[in-house]
Amino acid sequence: MVFWLAIGIADQPSLVFARESSGMHRVLIVYENESTQVAAVEIARGLHKDLDDRDPTQFEIYSEYLDNARFPDPGNLPRIAAQLSAKYRDMKPDVAIAAGPTALRFMLDHRREIAPGVPLLFGAVAADAVTQLALPPDVKGIVTRFDLKQTMTLARRLQPNARHAVVISGSSAFDKRWEATARADLGDRYDGFDIRYLSGLRLDGFADAVARLSPDTAVLILTIFQDPDGRNFVPRNATAEIARVSAAPVYAVYDTYLDHGVLGGYMSTFQEQGEQLAALVTRQSAGEANLPQITPLVIRPIVDWREIRRFLIDPGLLPPDAEIRFRAPSLWDEHRTAILVSIAMLLLQSGTIVALGIQAHLRKKAEAEVNAGHTKLVHLSRTSLLGELSGAFAHELNQPLTSILANAEVGKQLLESSDPSLTEVSDILSDIIADDERAAEIIRQLRRLLTTHEVALEPVDLNHITVATLALVKSELLIKQTAVAFKRANSSVRILGNAAQLQQVVLNIIINAVDATSHLPPSARMIEVAVRTDGRTGEVTVTDNGCGLTPEFMEGAFQPFVSTKSNGLGLGLAICRSIAEAHGGALEFDPEYLAGARIILSLPLRRRSS
Repeated sequence: MVFWLAIGIADQPSLVFARESSGMHRVLIVYENESTQVAAVEIARGLHKDLDDRDPTQFEIYSEYLDNARFPDPGNLPRIAAQLSAKYRDMKPDVAIAAGPTALRFMLDHRREIAPGVPLLFGAVAADAVTQLALPPDVKGIVTRFDLKQTMTLARRLQPNARHAVVISGSSAFDKRWEATARADLGDRYDGFDIRYLSGLRLDGFADAVARLSPDTAVLILTIFQDPDGRNFVPRNATAEIARVSAAPVYAVYDTYLDHGVLGGYMSTFQEQGEQLAALVTRQSAGEANLPQITPLVIRPIVDWREIRRFLIDPGLLPPDAEIRFRAPSLWDEHRTAILVSIAMLLLQSGTIVALGIQAHLRKKAEAEVNAGHTKLVHLSRTSLLGELSGAFAHELNQPLTSILANAEVGKQLLESSDPSLTEVSDILSDIIADDERAAEIIRQLRRLLTTHEVALEPVDLNHITVATLALVKSELLIKQTAVAFKRANSSVRILGNAAQLQQVVLNIIINAVDATSHLPPSARMIEVAVRTDGRTGEVTVTDNGCGLTPEFMEGAFQPFVSTKSNGLGLGLAICRSIAEAHGGALEFDPEYLAGARIILSLPLRRRSS
């Protein structure tokens, strides 16, 4: 009904890459609230995951926060606008995003100062809010809705004998506007429910009230940002305290309340909103014409299976399109096919399996003796290559570690104060956890490349191998000021191979291409990475605009101890070719490409069993 409902629980800081890089698109995101709101964590996760999956080298994301819920004084906004105008004066974004209705109005009012002439996208805004604004043609976005009526209809379906409903909201201005919307939408009676509105209580008051409810009642929790004593809460946490003692099922319209005692409701997920925004950013950055100005986000029934069981609700009453979460599958449900196949194989081929096992043991023993030296050499080559990138990895790790230290110091100061705010401490700890997970992912990638496990072949996608490698060298590309264009295959390019070894080959040829352009001015350095297939083989090509290679060197480059680098051993390409050939493929330079150098890794596609 009113636009302020759309972002009541949003926002989280986005990952920032504040380094200049030619060929990248700068994306400025202005969030309505502060950086640790639970819903915003999901929006940011969806946005970053989708952009990284599409192409991890093409977007730099800058995040700003209005913190409007905690500092609602309208006079703050012009001051923030002036600050952002000065901050981005010499670093103009390519696309701007407003997350939330207040952020949208802020950017509409101040876009000329902050991001003049830049397309504006928006998300986490209710449909009713958009109808109240005169949007320019270059302003486009995702609209959502929080449907109380459909949620109460879901409650009626799951509780056909229920006669009463209690609608709960807090004491902040935002909470009171939610209550007014609920009264306008539902009134005192809706779909057979006699509705009572409960507000203005402390958490223990709400908990005591719902603990005494009869089972023929449905509870709808809106938001609780504040109690009558002025204490502030994260709405999801307040909801959890009430729902865990409720004698009746609890419903909501925010997906972030799930897994916190809420049975369900009609909703979309905040991660989906982030993914939709990422798709819109990609289409806008690609120059796609005729983008729709308004894209509605579809809502659907989502329920928590554990709450269905807790209140003994008949699963047959669930809508056919309901998304069921937290339902632990039985062993039979999860592994039915594997169990049946295993039984059949045991009955029909037990003798063959024993024979094959003995044969495989003998073969593996012989292969281990023959290939031990080669395996060590491949691993040492990979370790040497990663050593060359140590500066880039240090840069990647330094960002989250610096953020962890800063947050820890602030948290320590808060705890040493006379009246520490546990909510702020909780928010700081959430930031530390997120930065820790980011650093852990970098370390996991390094461990995967540095370990010396036996070579195991498994189905892998060359698109995924290449995307993961580009993410690994992103900082190296920024440091060496080299632009990269990535063209992924339109469909999956699946082969049978060892992911770590194939990633080593792609990493090696990308680093070689970057080094081949080092003599050029930074603005002219360019490499292209492409994945393609002709239906029989899959290829990864890396092209640079360096000085090129002579025909003699193209073949000689794959011989051991041949290198154009003063400090190189000349083993990199020789080992890479041996890996390619061990996979049944080839690694060759393209002799017809004369505008630099182009190297092609070709591998046979995985054969599908008939």
